[in-house]
Amino acid sequence: EKPKGGKAAPSAAGTLLSGIASALRGVADGVADSKAWSSIVGADALKTDLQDMWLRSSSLRVLPGASGFAESSASLFDALQKTFDFQIDSVKNQFEHLMSLWRSQCAMVADRSVDANLPVDETNLLEEAIGDVHADLLDGFLHWRKRLQEYGPADVLSRADDGRNLGGIRWVAPPPPALASDGDESLSMQLAEIAAYLLVWGEGGNVRFMPEVIYFITELALSSDTMSLADLYQRQAPGGSESGECALDEATPFKSSLFLSKVIRPIYNAIFEEWYDFVDVDGGNQRDKKKLHADYENYLPPDVANYDDWNELFCDPERLVQGLLLSDGSRLFEQPRGQRFAALVRVDWRASLQPATTKTHREMHSLWGVFGSTHRVWLVHALLFVVGVIAVVRDPIARSGRAQPLGGQTLGERFAVVGLLVPLHALLWSFALWQARGIAARPHRSCGWAFQTLASTICWAAPLATYAALRSSTETDRSLLLLVHFGLTAVGLFFQLFVPSEDSRDKLWPTTSVDWREKFVRYVFWFVVLGVKFLLGTYIFQAVWEAMVELDIAMPGRQTHWEVLQLLHSPTWGANILLWILLWCTTFFLFLSDTQLWFTIACAFMGLGTMLVQRGCKCLTFALEDAVAKIPARFSEKVLPSQYAKDGDKNGAVAAPFSPAFPALWDRIVEYMRYEDKIDNQLMGDLSFDAGAAGRHVYWDELSQPLGNRYVASATPAEEAHGPRRVKVPDIFREKNPLEMAARQMCVPDPNWPQNADVQWRIIALARGLGLPMPRPFRAPYMPGITVLIPHYGESILMMTKELFQDGGRKGELPLMHWLKHTYESEYAAFTSRMQARSEGWPVAGSDWGEYTKAQWDKMNSWASMRMQTLWRTVAGMCLYHPALQCHFEAQADRSSSLARPDVWDPSECFRCLVSMQMYKFFDQTQIDHTNQMFEKLPDCLKVAFIDCQGKGRAADADDVHPRQRRRYFSCLIDKTCDALPDRSRVPKLRIELPGYPILGDGKGDNQNHAIPFMRGHFAQCIDANQGAYFEQMLFLPCALGEFRSRYRGDPQAKRIVGFPEHITSDIGSIGDFAASAEVAFGTILQRTYAALGARMHYGHPDIMNKVFMMQQGGVSKATKTLNLSEDIFAGMDFTLRGQGRTIHHQEYFHLAKGRDLGFNTVLGFFSKLASGTGEQVITRQAFRLGQILPLPEALTFYYAHVGYYFTQYLVSMSLPLLAFVWLLVVSSDCEGSFDAFLSCSVGGRSAAEIMAGLLGIWFSWLLLLFLVASSLPLFVEVWSERSFKTAALRFVKQICTLSPLLFIFQGKIIGHYVTNELRYGGATYVSTGRGLPTERRPFVGEAHGGKGFKLKKVGGLYLDYAAIAYYDGAMLLVGTLLIAFSGGVSGAGAARGQLNWIFFSLGLTIISWLFAPFIFNPY
Repeated sequence: EKPKGGKAAPSAAGTLLSGIASALRGVADGVADSKAWSSIVGADALKTDLQDMWLRSSSLRVLPGASGFAESSASLFDALQKTFDFQIDSVKNQFEHLMSLWRSQCAMVADRSVDANLPVDETNLLEEAIGDVHADLLDGFLHWRKRLQEYGPADVLSRADDGRNLGGIRWVAPPPPALASDGDESLSMQLAEIAAYLLVWGEGGNVRFMPEVIYFITELALSSDTMSLADLYQRQAPGGSESGECALDEATPFKSSLFLSKVIRPIYNAIFEEWYDFVDVDGGNQRDKKKLHADYENYLPPDVANYDDWNELFCDPERLVQGLLLSDGSRLFEQPRGQRFAALVRVDWRASLQPATTKTHREMHSLWGVFGSTHRVWLVHALLFVVGVIAVVRDPIARSGRAQPLGGQTLGERFAVVGLLVPLHALLWSFALWQARGIAARPHRSCGWAFQTLASTICWAAPLATYAALRSSTETDRSLLLLVHFGLTAVGLFFQLFVPSEDSRDKLWPTTSVDWREKFVRYVFWFVVLGVKFLLGTYIFQAVWEAMVELDIAMPGRQTHWEVLQLLHSPTWGANILLWILLWCTTFFLFLSDTQLWFTIACAFMGLGTMLVQRGCKCLTFALEDAVAKIPARFSEKVLPSQYAKDGDKNGAVAAPFSPAFPALWDRIVEYMRYEDKIDNQLMGDLSFDAGAAGRHVYWDELSQPLGNRYVASATPAEEAHGPRRVKVPDIFREKNPLEMAARQMCVPDPNWPQNADVQWRIIALARGLGLPMPRPFRAPYMPGITVLIPHYGESILMMTKELFQDGGRKGELPLMHWLKHTYESEYAAFTSRMQARSEGWPVAGSDWGEYTKAQWDKMNSWASMRMQTLWRTVAGMCLYHPALQCHFEAQADRSSSLARPDVWDPSECFRCLVSMQMYKFFDQTQIDHTNQMFEKLPDCLKVAFIDCQGKGRAADADDVHPRQRRRYFSCLIDKTCDALPDRSRVPKLRIELPGYPILGDGKGDNQNHAIPFMRGHFAQCIDANQGAYFEQMLFLPCALGEFRSRYRGDPQAKRIVGFPEHITSDIGSIGDFAASAEVAFGTILQRTYAALGARMHYGHPDIMNKVFMMQQGGVSKATKTLNLSEDIFAGMDFTLRGQGRTIHHQEYFHLAKGRDLGFNTVLGFFSKLASGTGEQVITRQAFRLGQILPLPEALTFYYAHVGYYFTQYLVSMSLPLLAFVWLLVVSSDCEGSFDAFLSCSVGGRSAAEIMAGLLGIWFSWLLLLFLVASSLPLFVEVWSERSFKTAALRFVKQICTLSPLLFIFQGKIIGHYVTNELRYGGATYVSTGRGLPTERRPFVGEAHGGKGFKLKKVGGLYLDYAAIAYYDGAMLLVGTLLIAFSGGVSGAGAARGQLNWIFFSLGLTIISWLFAPFIFNPY
């Protein structure tokens, strides 16, 4: 054995023999030394377990050098556990994690040889792979350490000079490398750093949200001097022993490991105390109840620190060195390097992490917070607005003398006003910046700071000075001053708009560079959008200007200073100024409102163009080809390339245009469709290559059988002599000409085409996906690992009989099962046929549900669960990855590899389905049974993580368990192999103590975080519990993983998030169809465009992420209470901010299924959550910094693709009431001829009502129409490109006829209310959206007591739900409209009355929506 540094270490055999000798001496002396014997058995028990884990259960065992690496890594993890006292289960978990990463990286290293058409050399595979794992997994750590090393006062040596003492641990050296004589030391260092990082990260709990804190602890552990466990944690070993062994007092029921209790838990306690008072236990259901500090319920105050503030302390070497204080007041970094880890137990974390020294960004619930993140958006609009208004305003009447109008006499003088935007924006931006900067990020007041502030003030104020000089200059000096002024203005605007911030407080990491062609496209896109908007705007500005002239309103910009002073106290002038301000402010308000709508329309066209570019711009081919007939050839070429050959065979016959393996795979796809009852036996026979498929049924166990050998295996010599093999090709793969295809689509149905809409979509989606470019798939057995993570709280697992049917239910109420049978009639018939063929006792009872037995209802429950939004459907769908990978292995594995041996290959090593059941501890018996049913039916790749808890015990104080928490908490893992307890719940195979109550945020992010250590492989896919999957789509997984293919060590192409679309299956009923349509458009054409424009973020499901890089930014989501309510998007925002090659892509060849909300209240509840989350999102540091560091096109796209959408809903909702108010004010202030003593009325002019009618015809005639078009156009374009123009048109007409405009208008009102309410008052909480069927009619104000008059049994109904949000505003708008009519706004409009038709149509539609939409769409 050889530890780091070359010191000899005793061999395992030597240790064992010395222990035996010691024990035998004790026996010889007549002393029964039980400790000696137990040390013999237990000294190397962990190491033995770890080594067995490698050599028995991992496929790595067959690779050259495996035994040496197994012994080395096992001894390393064992030594680290003994030295630092990590939890045993955590060590086992992270050792398994390392093996998974190692195996996954071996696959990617081997794939480079496959990519180069070279045989895979497995000799050095393990060595190369661990180097790659080190480079990727510790990429962030190495960059962080380099910055810390470069800061001299930190006194951190280079890795080569540091020596990596690791507390003096001794472990078996890895096998000597094939190359480089010093590679042994390098390999040892790499293994040590990986192991230390994984073990620290694995026990981090909530500290994992702060990745740089994990780096910091890892670095101190790696540099720790040799010392005993007692010295390392500065405590006496239990029982007063000097040995440092962590023995437990027999009277103590549980005791934490020292690393958790002395290093991690003090940090957690400081986090907990910043936000919470206590965590109590509910006396009724025994669940935990957390209590925030007073005044923290609605939102965390702006000066309260959060995960990001604390993490950024560790990102800044200077602040880190100065900020970490020990309990005696000294600094941690004043300690010698090797003793800093031991000093961690003396760090005063409460003082070190206090907001006064760590707060870098203030999350203000005010418009300053919004302006700080979006200031460039408003500057662009202000610039366009001012330029447009000046362009349409005519020159004022020339004055004699030097008196000049306030706005300027000439066009040049008027345009000079644009320069005033520079100092105005700089002033507002500086104030917003000061408000947003936390105290730790504010500059220290010094002479340098004062000089810099003065210099920047002078620079930004320069246009103001030149403007003042210009207005006071003579005609001779004016030309030069104008030139200087415009030059300074252009420079100022250029820097404010086009130069991203390089401030180190905003740009903590280098941003990812962008190709110039992509930049060009993005600038052109926004030039077109803003250009169209500006041209239409000037037309509207011209109309407003002319209306003002006709109304004879005094306009201050056209009057001189002396004229203003003379008219200042005139009531007429004051009224005119009020109207002037209102008219231009309303125009600016409307000018702001329509940008997002133009953006959406442009996205629809760009999304279509992007799709055509992806297909090689072959528009005619795309429109006319029979893509379904090309499935066999394209699938073989793109998914089965190792088995695909286009040329003929040796006998000269023409080979089939597909892989020999394709028929078997296609038949397996059809078998899954039949098992799912999507098709019947007859159609299965028509769709299959197997001619005898029509006469048989498909059962679950058959789907795990190997693929048909007649398709995959080579032909026998006799068959070869007889001639080429022949197969029956299904009719759907017969290529049809465009005329035949058009006839089939428009009028003549195809008898061989499935009638089931879901099957139709699946076949078309498969054909469409195969027509897109996709990476070469990984070839089995060289398949990287991926984990699907499904967070679960209380969602339904499996439908129960009482939910589907209740005997003796309420009169007139139809059972849910009856509705399902009616909706999925053909599928239920196929299900009944399959059940009757399998079981002779299956009744022919139809809808007589009371005739079915319990066992039969169990079958129907499963069938119904696959058609409802249940966890069963989600997990069953995700577990299809497992048989899909097995099919890939059977179809095209590299059989020459040792990893392809039948006793070695296991798809469960490549894929894990991990369900994070937060509440499993509190499940009732039914939920436990349903979980066990999942274990029994689904493959062994299914694991469940859950949070366990128990009392604190008597060792709580010694373990630093927070005194205001009543329990200890554990992260546990179970699977089908775990033993069952009496209540049929499972005994955890891994149980890792957490530092404290883990759910400090809103729930989902914390639930994901506790389960992340149980994930395996390099890649992660986060899925919600309302999704599903299709077997044929899961076969694309090796291609999807190819998106992350790295060509060399450290290739930034691996740093990716790749997004994919979803098939929305909940288009049931009008509301369900509207919600599904919005989701389809967002998940396809819009995200495709966002990715092309550089502003696509991460939206959770079904994106695939490189997990090792997500670990380096704190996980797959964030979890600060309230602030990160929309937890998923922050993963994408952080990913973009961390740059260094990270990119986010969107591809559309791979789909998952998804269900959405179906009822009015539940849909709007979901949008209220999104809107509230957006209100919090816009004030976060992530939104703030992206607003500063992104180039202008990306910043505009980021705004309008996310926050801007929600703000636009508010602006559009407020536009009509604002117009009605201005309209009423102008009409009411018109001259009537009866106030000649006070007003001077012009004679012969048009009335104010007529002028306003003409203005409104231009002012607003387009906005609501544009809103409705923008709501529908992306979906129309996407459905047209996916299916046909006929399908898109029919869907559009159907939505209009089912009153979709009413829903979209009301939805906009709800969104606008909640996003602005959140900025004002906070209060965002997770809304548990209902995903069941809308079968209950909601009452008006409550549920009445029968026979008790007006007494309510239950308060709550549609009136109370929306009165304050919509009804009051709708009533006010109705009253305002009537007042306009009574005031002569219509009767006095004269010839312009016809121009009011659209505005009254818009008003009527809005009033009806705001007052009656909840009742029109009841039940919810």
